[in-house]
Amino acid sequence: MSKIPAQELIETPHGVQESIKMDLLQMIQEGTDPFDIIYAVAEYLEKASAERGYAQHIIDNIQTIYGTALGHKKPLLDEIQTLEMRRQRIADYLTATAKDETVSEDERARLGFAEKAHDRKIQKLKEMLAK
Repeated sequence: MSKIPAQELIETPHGVQESIKMDLLQMIQEGTDPFDIIYAVAEYLEKASAERGYAQHIIDNIQTIYGTALGHKKPLLDEIQTLEMRRQRIADYLTATAKDETVSEDERARLGFAEKAHDRKIQKLKEMLAK
């Protein structure tokens, strides 16, 4: 017998759980990378629980543990891609505001430092990936 009270089962909108079940089955049948499946389930759980940031917390942990610590290729590639996109946004901002006097030299210096830090981290992850 189910541990969920009958009234709760009655009040649960039909299809909510079925949707994620079908999506999960489809991803498996399509041969989706297991890490992408975990990301998708984490995003579903974030929406279902209304807990903002849950999916990103899971992704960050996967990248740190399975990527950095255990050397799994997919999380390393995902983290490299994220860092490259972030570094590019910083570079684009610096370029777009090159003649903008509202951005101070201190801010430019910090952004330049952040851009270089991203480059170092990307290089480190690429070296790990090559091993």
